[in-house]
Amino acid sequence: MNIRHEKLILWDIDGTIIATKGAGESAMNLAILEAFGINGDLNAIDYSGRTDPLLGRMICEHYGLPDTPECNRAFVDAYVRNLSSILTETPATLLPGMEVLRILARRQDCLQGLLTGNVRLGGKVKLESVDAWQHFEFGSFADNCFDRNELATKALEIARVDFGAEFAPDQVFVIGDTPRDVECGRQIQAQTLAVATGKYSVNKLAEAKPDYLFKNLSDTEAFLAIIDGVAVATV
Repeated sequence: MNIRHEKLILWDIDGTIIATKGAGESAMNLAILEAFGINGDLNAIDYSGRTDPLLGRMICEHYGLPDTPECNRAFVDAYVRNLSSILTETPATLLPGMEVLRILARRQDCLQGLLTGNVRLGGKVKLESVDAWQHFEFGSFADNCFDRNELATKALEIARVDFGAEFAPDQVFVIGDTPRDVECGRQIQAQTLAVATGKYSVNKLAEAKPDYLFKNLSDTEAFLAIIDGVAVATV
């Protein structure tokens, strides 16, 4: 049976789908120590909405380390390894309204994917800890990518090549919790949905001028109404 996808739903992970209770930050601090021998602190860096490899580069710059592929790989590998250990002990939690992932995954008119600054293995570890990995057909991950905005174009390419699906801009929805997610969605003229379940308040996200803005996604019907084109902006 041929499936015709009419909508492309692209999700950020951290602060949008899940809360990791600081697991990501802890894993990165441990990675700084393991990879570089520095008792560092990720909070010294503006890391929200960045890609994992870019964080490796920023850490090298911040601590005066050589910015080489080897250093970056060592940091990312150590990060994923520590993340897996931490989430085994203290799993992430799903944020409000995430039953919508299962609903959308069952709809034949929707192709649901990830658009995230996580490397693939890191994203998989996080989502498997909340039993949500299986809801996504594909992901545009940040392996070897420093510019988050490139991932949006990559997501469209994956949809076209792997699923034979092409979408007009108004058929694409990018959902995230930071202004950088909004910016990323704009790269492909997608409809942007910002949700204030991460580090940014509703007021701060409003400054980024997303197409739709939510405090959280607990109102599943309102969210799906936007996907189906029968609702106006909701806060």
